Amino acid sequence: MGKLKVVVDRNLCEGIGVCVPEAPKYIVLDKRHKAVILEPGKDKEQLFQEVLEKKRQEVVLELTIEEEEDIFRAAEACPVKAIFIYDPETGEQLYP
Repeated sequence: MGKLKVVVDRNLCEGIGVCVPEAPKYIVLDKRHKAVILEPGKDKEQLFQEVLEKKRQEVVLELTIEEEEDIFRAAEACPVKAIFIYDPETGEQLYP
């Protein structure tokens, strides 16, 4: 298992939703059709309220290799490049 810091820029996000099928366990659209990163152990509706007025949502996720691949596919699928991926230990931007 590895860790990735996943960031959604909610200003850039246009709610197209092509990211969701790539990583449905971790990315959903809220009622405003903005991408939200699901955090394990957090209630989805509560999370929607927390990120409602935020410009960015940042979450460090512990992922299997397959889940990491899903997250990268989701970020790559975003036509407006609103999903960023970082190494949480070094801060290095891994995508885009």
